[in-house]
Amino acid sequence: MRAQAHTLEGVAASLVVVVAVAFTLQATAVTPLTASTASQHIETQHERAAAGLLDVERANGNLSRTLRYWNSSSGSFKNASRKGYYVGEPPDASFLQAVERTFGDRAVAYNVNVHYLDAFGDQRIRRVVYHGEPSADAVAATRLVTLYDDQTVTVRDGDQFVVSETGPPLSNASYFPADVSGHTYAVVEVEVIVWRM
Repeated sequence: MRAQAHTLEGVAASLVVVVAVAFTLQATAVTPLTASTASQHIETQHERAAAGLLDVERANGNLSRTLRYWNSSSGSFKNASRKGYYVGEPPDASFLQAVERTFGDRAVAYNVNVHYLDAFGDQRIRRVVYHGEPSADAVAATRLVTLYDDQTVTVRDGDQFVVSETGPPLSNASYFPADVSGHTYAVVEVEVIVWRM
């Protein structure tokens, strides 16, 4: 009899412990300090910053001028690496300087790509800036930019990190081959990819 009573008390005590643990687990709150929530918040901030930067730089013309910072003789961006794109320090082109100011000091890496249709109508990607393979938490923002046949290749303006429109027009500049139609040289999609290092 006594053994049975002790057994029942043991079972009851075990049930009380199990119920208490289950209740505690259900009551645990997810706060903004939870790792995954904080990470999502940072990624959202990076995506908004990239989108805002693209909007501003497209509106002030720097995005187009930077895309036209082109070396006609080498068929690549001016002062780019042997691969035709920028690695490391950004060049003296306004938009890329703005991207560096926005993300370069935050322990954040970024890539800049241009998506366009080639002369055959096939989708192509041209790297502009490359800092490595994006991590799993990378975010991206994109904006469309229209380039016109009569827009000129851009060059540096003295000592300033700006470009002035004094070069040859895109139609005569060995610019990357795009799907030419009428006065429009190409409609390109500029993509900024951002991730924490």
